[in-house]
This record gives sequence, structure tokens and C-alpha cells, in this order.
Amino acid sequence: VNCLFRYNLRIRESILFVCKLYSRYKMSESWFCEQIQNLSNRENRLSILADIRLRLYENEDLAGAEFESSVATRLLSVPEFWECLDGKESSQHYDLAKEILSICMSRLRIEQNNTFVVLETALSNSKPDIKAIILNTILKQFQMNFMNNKDVQIPIGLLKHILNGLQHEASNVGVPALEILKISLARHIDDHLKQQLLDMLSTNEIVKCRIYELAVSVAIESPTSLQQVEFLLDNALSELDNDDVLLQVNILEILVSLAERNHGLLYLENRKVFEIIGRRVENVSQNPLEELLIPGIMKFFSKAASVQPQKLIIDYPHMIKCLFESIFSGKESILPAAFDALANLTQSYKGIVLLDQNYPALIKETFESIASYLRSLPTDLKNRAFNALEIVFLKESNADIGKILRKWFTYLACGESMQFLMDYCRNPFPDIKVSCLRFIKSVCHHRWGIVALKNTAGFIEYLLDRNVEFDKEAKYVKYEIISAVADSDVFDAQINLQLRTYVNEGPYFVESILDIATEGN
Repeated sequence: VNCLFRYNLRIRESILFVCKLYSRYKMSESWFCEQIQNLSNRENRLSILADIRLRLYENEDLAGAEFESSVATRLLSVPEFWECLDGKESSQHYDLAKEILSICMSRLRIEQNNTFVVLETALSNSKPDIKAIILNTILKQFQMNFMNNKDVQIPIGLLKHILNGLQHEASNVGVPALEILKISLARHIDDHLKQQLLDMLSTNEIVKCRIYELAVSVAIESPTSLQQVEFLLDNALSELDNDDVLLQVNILEILVSLAERNHGLLYLENRKVFEIIGRRVENVSQNPLEELLIPGIMKFFSKAASVQPQKLIIDYPHMIKCLFESIFSGKESILPAAFDALANLTQSYKGIVLLDQNYPALIKETFESIASYLRSLPTDLKNRAFNALEIVFLKESNADIGKILRKWFTYLACGESMQFLMDYCRNPFPDIKVSCLRFIKSVCHHRWGIVALKNTAGFIEYLLDRNVEFDKEAKYVKYEIISAVADSDVFDAQINLQLRTYVNEGPYFVESILDIATEGN
């Protein structure tokens, strides 16, 4: 009986709660409707907007489909509200109305009836900030639907506004429009839309690059998707054979992700892209402006070579030599791209083997040059070099790869010791120190790397000394190095015990010191 009584009491309390919530909702709804009507009174608009904003924040728990249909949609359909966003009122009116718009947009759902009509009205506003709010709302909704495998088609009227947004000079409008189209065009593209996109290519270079980025984003999904946007990709490739070097730099950057896909790489090969950019490399001496293309070409080619090392490293030797020459040049404008390209080319085991077999002398000179640069380059380029070296040496070791990487390390270190790295580890600037330690960690994936560490006087003592590091990240990377070498048979039992103790204590262990105070005379 007691259980039944408690159960009935809970039901009664739940019903009362729902009734109170519904009553509160109806009161809020009627209040909002009254205030929306009062917006027609121009003299009181500012205070009405302030009250609406406050009540919207107070009623966040009423958000949802019901709220959207009864309040948000109604408010956004009132011409007087949009007058406040058209610049016809004061800046205070505009700021309040914009904040209200943001709140309402966060509560709309694009699958609800009439939402698309409201969005089209909002995107008709001339202010970039307003367009940005609407487009970011649509983008978030599309991203959620995409993650949940829901398909929402864009009505023609709304699509027109999004395409206009893609052409907008303001990046806070153009970028979300681009991201929306990346999601929607992957599923829906027709002849009419194709023609619209082609017509937009004549607008300006910013719009061109956005459209080419859109095409590549769709193309990388599958061979079928690539066929859908092939007409845009063909236009992008045609830009590589003209005199606009800056546009070509941007296009090469956009095409990198396409070159990383096998079906994208096949398309680029069929279009003779590598022959085209190869000719540009060979003609650099005849046109100094062509040198601006070199970093973009190296990134594009090296990313493609990480997918198909056998074909690209063997078939395009002048491209590989261009990379080596860029490193040997010592030009600080080119070195970052050259370091990254070296890391890309060595991402695969095949790439490492092919480079060592076909360019042994150039590889030796490359690592010797990098060792020299580490002593003289600015801090940011030193970090870039260490990051590239970390990628080169961070490989699961086997007999062949381990032998090659050991040889490359001796070129870099002028021997089989890490002595040349000690100064960087003790550098007072944490970014250099961390970059160097991460490189050491990658080398310690190999037994010969642990031997090199052991052969470096004072290095184990430095790693075990907890009093020399104050940077949190540096402490953790040191801990990772010690964890990697703690169980190695390279060290004697005493060192192994110290290493395991360090690992068991953790990266941030601080030894407590007992300080006994004594009373003086």
C-alpha cells in the first residue's frame, strides 16, 4: 500500500510539474506575441527589443520545436524586426536585434516547416554580419545531419542565397557558404547548378579558389564524386599553364588533398599535371617569378609521392632534385616547404628505400646540410627542421629500414652519438627543447638509437634529473623517452632500475623534502 501511495504521489507531482511548465510556456508565448506586435511602435522599439532579449535568455528551457513554431519563426517574419537590422534604426537597435537573431537562429531546426522561408528572408539582408549568422546556423545544422546520416536538400531559393554567399568578399560569409556546399553538393548536383558554378568562375580569384576548393572537397570522396565535379577540376588544371603565378600557388595548395587519394592521383596523371609542373621547375631560371611556385610544387609533389612513391620518385627525378636543391640553397623562404617535403617523401618505407637507392650522395648532403642549419637558423625554422626529422625517423624498425635510418642519422650527427643534440636539450626556450626531445624520442624507436643515446656522455643523467625541467610539455616528452628505453637490454641493471623507477613515479613527480625546524637559543 505504501509503495502504491508513493507511486501515485510521484505521478501527481509529475502531472503538476507538466501543468506548471505548460502554463508558463503559454504565458511566455502570449507575452512574446504581444511584444512582437508592439514592435510596430517605433518609439518603444529599443526597450521592447531589450525585454525580448532578456526573456529569451530566461526561457532557454522552453527551446525546441514548439518554441520555434510559436516565437522564433513569428519574430523573424515581422518586417519591423528586420528594419532594426537594415540600418534604418540606431546602432543600439542593430546590436540588440542581432543578438536576438543569434538566439533565435540557435533554436531553429532546418527540417521544420517554414524555416527555409525565414532563412531566405534573413539572407536577403545586406549586412555581412547578418549573413554570417544565418550561414553559420545552416552549417551547424547540416553538420549535425551529416553526422547522423540525415539528408536535407536545399530549396532552390535558399541555394541561390548560399551561392551568392560563396561570392561574397567577406570571409565570414564566404567560408561558411563554402562549407555548406561541401556537404550538400556531395549528394546533390545537377546541370543547372554546374552552369551556375561555371559562370561564377569569371567573378574574381577569391571566388575561383573557393569553387576549386569546393570541387576538390567533393572529388576526394570517391571516383564517382570526382566525375561529378570533373568540369571544375579541368578548369583548375588549365590555370596551371598561364602567367598568374599567385593564383597557381593557391591552386596547387588546393589540389594537395586530391593528390593524396589514389583515384585523385590517377586523374591528375591522366591530365599530365606532373609534366606541366615539371616544365615549370625546369624553367625557373628563365623566369624569377616562377620561384614563388617552388614551395607549392614541392608540397603538392611530395604529398602525391607519399601515396605513390614508386612511380613519382622514379619517373620524375628532376622534381626530386628540385627538393634537394631547395634544401641546399639555404633560402629561408623555401626551407620550411623543403623540410616538409622531405618528411612527406619518407612517410612510406618504399619512399625511404627508393631515396636511399637512387640518390645516396644527395641524401648524405641533405642531412649534413640540416645539421649545419640547426646551428644557424632562426628558432621557428629550427623547430620546423626538428619536426621534419621526427617524421623521417619515426618508423617501426625492421632490418632494411633500420639500417638505412641508422646511416642517415650518422650523416646528421657526424657519428653514432647524440652529443650534437645536448645544446638544444638544454636550450632555455621550451619550444626548441621540446622539438629536439621529440626527435630523440623518434630515434629511440630503434635499438641503434638507444645505443647512440647511451654513447652520449651525460645524456642519461640529464634525462633522469628532474630538477632541470620546468616546462610541463618538456617533462612529459622526457618521460616518454625514458618509457621507450626503460626495458632495453642496452643498459646495465642499475641504469634500468633507475629508468623503471622514473617511469613508475610518473612525468611530474616531485620528491618531497623533509625540513625540520629547530628553536634557537
